[in-house]
Amino acid sequence: MKKIDLALIENANNPSNLTPVVKKNFSVTSNTKLSPALQHIISEVQKECIYFEENLTESELKKIIVNTSERLGFELSAFELDQIISQIEKEKRPFGVLQDLIDDPEISDVIVSGYSKIVIQKARQNFITSHSFSSQEVYEAFVEKLLSKAGTTYSTKQPIADGMLGSFARIHAVHKSISEDGPYLTIRLNRYSNVTLEELEKSELAPRLIFDYLGSLVGTGQTLLVLGEVATGKTTLVRALAATIPTEESILVIEDTPEIQLEHPNVRYIRTREANVDGAGKISPSECIRGGMRMAMNRIVFGEMRDSEAAESFIDVCASGHPGMSTMHARSSLEAIVRLKLFLGRIQKGVDKSVLEQQIGTAVQVLIHLDICKETRKRRIMKVTEIGSLGNGQITYNDVFEYTCINLKPAWKLKSKVSLFREKLRSQNKYVDLANLPEELTC
Repeated sequence: MKKIDLALIENANNPSNLTPVVKKNFSVTSNTKLSPALQHIISEVQKECIYFEENLTESELKKIIVNTSERLGFELSAFELDQIISQIEKEKRPFGVLQDLIDDPEISDVIVSGYSKIVIQKARQNFITSHSFSSQEVYEAFVEKLLSKAGTTYSTKQPIADGMLGSFARIHAVHKSISEDGPYLTIRLNRYSNVTLEELEKSELAPRLIFDYLGSLVGTGQTLLVLGEVATGKTTLVRALAATIPTEESILVIEDTPEIQLEHPNVRYIRTREANVDGAGKISPSECIRGGMRMAMNRIVFGEMRDSEAAESFIDVCASGHPGMSTMHARSSLEAIVRLKLFLGRIQKGVDKSVLEQQIGTAVQVLIHLDICKETRKRRIMKVTEIGSLGNGQITYNDVFEYTCINLKPAWKLKSKVSLFREKLRSQNKYVDLANLPEELTC
């Protein structure tokens, strides 16, 4: 290729940034970054390919590339021509240059902070990849196209957008007007299209007996709250447990972004909604739940309790006799209860803490804590805790199962041989009698 003054190329990279950094012991598909000159040619080729979505033959594409490069004063080698064609073909795929990462089953999140900074997350550990879009302009167009497919958009007036592509990928984007080097794009990948407890058992989230116990609790109409940090499998577990709800019961799923899809004959879905740019059209969690109370539902599945309004609404509906499930970001059962009390206290100002605890103990019966095992780097059910409300308003805790790892082998210790709900559990077909279980369970 003929030399060119890189200062003349719009959006030229700093050469010091051209060498990717990849964490050791982690391999991603190689995607060598192109030189600024080749990036400039690709940008110009794409401007000329107005109808690029149409199927161009390889010879037609080559002709456009050669003509464009000659117009810009470049003479491409055969290798450089192949590099450009490869990059353009990658960007034509549904997820563009991210497609290899999307297809990797071990990756849970793809995090993009700019056209040449693409990070993946695996078992809640971040790794810089060598993947890159050909230019900032191409990257920004990709984000807008992805949001459009997800049925949403962003702008300076509404700079944060969320959407779903089917039930597979959750799209979150932050407009460049409020981000330093943006736009920012985060793609959360759901690796289970139709998840079952059997599949979660195979992944060693927990042993079969623990899933049978949790399924029995669902069958008796207990409300379950699934806790954990980001990417620990909270939503996946809720989907699998909700699928065990008796088919004759009606389920209402309420979310802000539609992630929970259930294999159940009687399920309906409604979504919360933020206000539009004019400040109108907001649909709050409490409005959805109040509407649900008039929809003859038997169970409520609430995506995630993120704020006081959502928490107060969920606690209220479950305390009134509609069992349900929800998720919450928390690092332990105790932290979850503290957060719930803080949420309720902000809505019910001046109410005594004992009253708040009584509300929680009446509405929620089981806390399931998920996390990533530090030794095996796999998702595990860390603890299962039953809770109830005492007469003085205090919450009583009954830890049933607790995870441990010995020599890289997962195990769950039986902490209690008596369930707070043993009388109800006896009515279930798969009754799990804690008194007859061994002191330690394994997958």
